[in-house]
Amino acid sequence: MRNRGQAAIEFLVTYGWAILGVLIVISMLGYFGIFNTQRYVNDVCYFGDQMTCEDYILYNDSWTNVTLRNNFGVAVSINGVTAKSDYGTVSCLSSIPTTGNAIPRTNIPPSNTFELSCKIYDIAGARLPINNKIRYRMIVEFNRTGSNNAHNQTGDLTVTVQKK
Repeated sequence: MRNRGQAAIEFLVTYGWAILGVLIVISMLGYFGIFNTQRYVNDVCYFGDQMTCEDYILYNDSWTNVTLRNNFGVAVSINGVTAKSDYGTVSCLSSIPTTGNAIPRTNIPPSNTFELSCKIYDIAGARLPINNKIRYRMIVEFNRTGSNNAHNQTGDLTVTVQKK
């Protein structure tokens, strides 16, 4: 009877060490970011065909700069921009752009580019984590020249946070 108990304990200890080794290897792979799916997602900026995204960046101080091209065929005026993310919704009219490009912008000719700057996380001193992917949506409110009708153009952005 005693030999069977010893064999059972040896069996459990041997497999216990093997399972512990596998758990340690899996934890180390997780610690070094092997299982981080964000690194496999590409940066994307898409506003559609009539307002195309030319360039974009998001800094760790929450400022984003997006360069768009007017492909409407007529001049447009930007009335306002709103940014929505996991960090909340902010109106870019209340933000003071670091580049001096104020919103609203008027009479942007066809085929010309214009830059929008916005602080997507509006809490004093807050920093976004560097090298993380942030997904946010920008809604650009605009009028075409000669029209009083306000239109919205929605853009989806997935951006890696850069150090400023």
